[in-house]
Amino acid sequence: MLKKYCTVGLAGALMVAATGCENLPGDEKAQGATIGGVAGAAVGAAVGGENRLLGALLGGAIGAGGGYLIGANWDKIRGKDSEGAQAASREAQTEPATVQDAQSATTADLDNDGFVTMDEVVAMERAGFSDEKILGRLRATGQVFELTTEQRSYLRARGVSDNVITQLATLNQNQTEVLRSESSGQQVIGRGGANR
Repeated sequence: MLKKYCTVGLAGALMVAATGCENLPGDEKAQGATIGGVAGAAVGAAVGGENRLLGALLGGAIGAGGGYLIGANWDKIRGKDSEGAQAASREAQTEPATVQDAQSATTADLDNDGFVTMDEVVAMERAGFSDEKILGRLRATGQVFELTTEQRSYLRARGVSDNVITQLATLNQNQTEVLRSESSGQQVIGRGGANR
């Protein structure tokens, strides 16, 4: 049964990726909800596949608003702060970050809540930040980043460069590996250099 749902969800995700976000109906908020909804349909694939850590953090809330979450700090993931993750996703959907937010912040976690959401990355892009400045701010959060195919398409459609999108998955990689080892039940000594 789970395999059937994963297959259906994955097919829906591929359809969204193939059509591109610019072809989705509605404004950015509605398009983000669509992306989140597709992510919800594919929750089994997301938790077990390319979005394991953040998918597990969101749990059953990976639906409509959950698709906005792309990063979380060490403490939020280890503490399984699903309530905080859901709140960050809801805020990203209802009150997206602005260019002014991006200009006044010092990291990519524009509201300093321990999470990075897609709207925060888009706000930095719209503020005219270079790729290096965006990547530097993402790195400075000390967070773990994971993107689904739909999230990559969403960011790309809003002008975020392939360079930033590609490098997101490798930022703070040591922390990602330690957390993945912990979640798979392997014994881990220390924090692997995590600073959050």
